[in-house]
Amino acid sequence: MKIWIARLTGVLATLLLAGTMVDPAQADPLTAADFAAPASVISPSLSPSGRYLAWVARSGENNEIHIQDLETGEIARRSAGGAREHFGGVFIESISWKGDDRLLISATQLELRRVGDREDGAVRAFAYRQSVLSVARDGSSAVSLKGPGTEEGRPGELLDTLPDDAGHVLMSYRGGEGRLHVARVNIQTGEAVKIVDGTARVLSYLTDRDGAVVGRTTYRGLTGRVLVMEALGADGRWGEVFRMRRDELRDLPDYRFLGATDQPGQSFVAVRPKTPEEGDTTAVHVFDFATRQMGPAIWRHETYDVSGIVVGAGDRSLMAGCYWADIYRCDFSDRQENAVMNGIRAFLGEGWSVSVVSQAEDRSRWVVRASAPNNPGEYYIFDLEERKMELLGQIYPQLPEASLGAMRRVDYAASDGRALFGYLTRPPGAAEGGRPPLVVLPHGGPEARDVLSYDRWAQFLATRGYQVFQPNFRGSSGMGRAFVEAGHRQWGLRMQDDVTEGVQSLVAQGLVDAEQVCIVGASYGGYAALQAGASQPDLYQCAISIAGPSDLLTMLRHERSEGGADSDRYEYWVRSIGDPTADRAAIEAASPLNKAAGWSIPLLLIHGEDDTVVPVAQSRNMERALRREGKPVRLVVMDGAGHTGWSRADEIRVMVEMEAFLREHLPLTGAAPEPAAPAETAAQAEVAPAA
Repeated sequence: MKIWIARLTGVLATLLLAGTMVDPAQADPLTAADFAAPASVISPSLSPSGRYLAWVARSGENNEIHIQDLETGEIARRSAGGAREHFGGVFIESISWKGDDRLLISATQLELRRVGDREDGAVRAFAYRQSVLSVARDGSSAVSLKGPGTEEGRPGELLDTLPDDAGHVLMSYRGGEGRLHVARVNIQTGEAVKIVDGTARVLSYLTDRDGAVVGRTTYRGLTGRVLVMEALGADGRWGEVFRMRRDELRDLPDYRFLGATDQPGQSFVAVRPKTPEEGDTTAVHVFDFATRQMGPAIWRHETYDVSGIVVGAGDRSLMAGCYWADIYRCDFSDRQENAVMNGIRAFLGEGWSVSVVSQAEDRSRWVVRASAPNNPGEYYIFDLEERKMELLGQIYPQLPEASLGAMRRVDYAASDGRALFGYLTRPPGAAEGGRPPLVVLPHGGPEARDVLSYDRWAQFLATRGYQVFQPNFRGSSGMGRAFVEAGHRQWGLRMQDDVTEGVQSLVAQGLVDAEQVCIVGASYGGYAALQAGASQPDLYQCAISIAGPSDLLTMLRHERSEGGADSDRYEYWVRSIGDPTADRAAIEAASPLNKAAGWSIPLLLIHGEDDTVVPVAQSRNMERALRREGKPVRLVVMDGAGHTGWSRADEIRVMVEMEAFLREHLPLTGAAPEPAAPAETAAQAEVAPAA
């Protein structure tokens, strides 16, 4: 199949593509701020007919909504306000179509007032509000949409655009006493009528193809750590149908609802198998809320867990199942559509992941997102009839491909013969045969995985001159139940050995100098970094642990107190780490906190003060234990930061701290960008001096 490419001639495309024309050798070095910058193209969406395309364009402090007539090529631009990094402003969260003539826009407005009106001044007041608007395509007749009786600036959220009801949408909203309800809202007048009465424990609702509310998620327990899916019965009562496990290092539901099917009362569901008889990989099933029955698997990949699906915009049929192999792939059931996707991938080349983000109801046009290890993403418009792709724009134009590192898969065998793999990213422009210092970057989770795709930290470190190795050790997700379970009760043991043996394989292949290796990780990856420093100081020159557990027994007590001794959450962590009574000795042996006396390499600890997943005490206790032993350690505590969801300022700070620490303890032998000095703002971090 031959696919032609064309670039939009609009002003936006010109601006977005300008950064790719610069010779990287002459360009300024990429900064941490470049890597933490917000997206420049947001929420591209095709109208139902496929004639119109809308998206949010962000340039500097300004937001614009762009609407293009794909038949004429004309682009209309509507100002959508702006935002200043340290003072807030208007942030467009999403845009979608209601027919071909109206847009639904969700936005957040945040205003910060700082002492002295300075960027680094303490916040003395703030205002936060949300809005949902219905606007004509030409920008006229804007109508505010909100649930009945909602507070100012708290309108609720779009639940269903009701494609078959031209005048209404469904919104979920918090009413009195924090109860979550559902209302039908008129998009022309804003009139809202409550149709479902909820409770304060309801978190979200599900609808079917007709817009009928058929399910809801609620939480149980004092801390709300157990999620339950409930179905609405014919008698109007709600009943539990699934217990959806929720852990706090990573949300890992056994059932993940993917959207309505083409039949009333039904939803596509990704189901994790619990026994070998159910298969090994997560598959797509159909759940019927009326009968409360789960159907058999209708789509499954034999090697990889399903990650998402593509559903027809018009008929809600299952078009494709998607998964992460090395890259993100979608296998279409229709031969012609599968040939189209194969043609798109062939055009882009090896190493590109492609996903469908929007489509016309008749499937004549698609909006696809394409990304690669050295490209954080581009949006294209694909015309199925003409077989033509038009580049809408780069999502992060300040990160040109030539300035980022090349990534490749590395296969190796563990000492017990298990076939494993990871990914090695090399610095941009690295000499063939060169051996730059290596940073090992194990992922969090531990039920997560790394893929052959853009990774912010890996690329940031690569642009600083380091090689970066990301191993998929036993216990990683995405590759079936058996591989996950192979990591159970192997914290500090087989899981850790898989990381170690990956590094040793790189050394044996001549890719890495064994005397120039450090390890960096967050969450479970932070634990792996601590355990590596505690048990393998001869292999690593330094370690950085970001929000990593140091005392596994204390973490199990925390999980038990949060979820309850009989909770699915606590049961999962006992299965993953071990039983605190029966396996106490093994758990203590796998806890880095208990190995402080033998610690010898420099350690940087970074933790959010408000982390409720891995309490900051895990890092504080590790820092105290090492200081008592006179070991080299530094602790940075970020005020107001949680386990994830950091502010841009905190994202930048973490990268700057990592870079400065690595430059000191894993110095480069060649030229590389000069590091920025760590920020010293007291409001941002608490710094414990080195011993």
